[in-house]
Amino acid sequence: MARLYIHKNRGWVIHYKIYFPDGSQKRKYKYYTVKTKALHALQDIEQIELRSMKNALTRDDLLYSIRAKYLTQKEAEAISGRTVIDPLFGALAEKLIERSKIENRDNTNRTDTGRIQRLRDYFGDNTPVSEITTGTIEEYRTKRLDFVSASTVNKEIMKLSQIFNIALSMKAIETNPAREIKSLRDTRERKPRSLTTKEIKKLLAAAKDEKRLFRGLAYPVIMTYLYTGMRRSELLYLEREDVSIPKRKITIQSTLEKGGYITKSGKARVVGISKSLKPVLAQYRQKGRYFLGGAEPFMSIDGVTGSFRRLRDKAGLPPSITLHSLRHTYITHLLEHGVNPRKVQELAGHSTLQTTWRYAHDLPSYEIVEDRLNF
Repeated sequence: MARLYIHKNRGWVIHYKIYFPDGSQKRKYKYYTVKTKALHALQDIEQIELRSMKNALTRDDLLYSIRAKYLTQKEAEAISGRTVIDPLFGALAEKLIERSKIENRDNTNRTDTGRIQRLRDYFGDNTPVSEITTGTIEEYRTKRLDFVSASTVNKEIMKLSQIFNIALSMKAIETNPAREIKSLRDTRERKPRSLTTKEIKKLLAAAKDEKRLFRGLAYPVIMTYLYTGMRRSELLYLEREDVSIPKRKITIQSTLEKGGYITKSGKARVVGISKSLKPVLAQYRQKGRYFLGGAEPFMSIDGVTGSFRRLRDKAGLPPSITLHSLRHTYITHLLEHGVNPRKVQELAGHSTLQTTWRYAHDLPSYEIVEDRLNF
């Protein structure tokens, strides 16, 4: 078995053997100047030696051994009986796309696929993953900044890092070069667009008169978005058992299920049902799995977005107001009515307080804080 010795001239040396399928074997030596590195390598080499003895080395083992210089390319090919090369960038990207299809909603998957495709167009499907370095990633980032925001580039680099993580799990590379790239700071001054009191009244009036949009549920849908701050999908997939009108509580789950969703932060949260919203929800409550739908969500994600745009235009509101503006309105008005930002962070499901701070300044908080809203 592999052994570690101190060498009189070259520091620490690991002596080991590699066994080939034809029954032959070869003595090998690996030198280190630092003992801790040698001890760490010894564990790997012992496994490589043992697996070669049992003729059980996988392609991933061989790729890792070549990268760590435990084996030469020629030795790895003699063991495998075929060419051993680094995994190609395109193949790894496909693995990430397949994972995205399983783990994400359709819209998120389409967005991820678009970002991954841009990476594939630049780096090339046939590029061995080991040839992509921090330098080439920096070049990519610099060129992309001529066309898109820093935030968009950061998200693309995150996808690139996930591709490299797959290569790491295969032992095809030793480090993830994308992790060494620091995130860019988005210097744009962007304040979330929330509705004024006048705009809220115009929108609610239009929703109350609307009988076709949102499958006839325009008013309860708009009221719920305004008074709970739920994200688009969170209301669509809100389940009946998660709404307690007597207790005036709504639990927004984080579980990803077939036909379901996962919250952006990955955490469940609870919001209150205000006195203004309670009679609306009690009147429109449906039977079945989904609170506003029944056996299925009452609309698709694209459908609810399109309905809101038409309702917004009917109310005479500017295009800058989007469905997500209702969530911004909920957060901003809570802060303006004296709710502590920590409490607002919890209600909004923000991962960090910094996100909440974008909406307003610090003020105090109490009980079912949604009671303070009176649109």
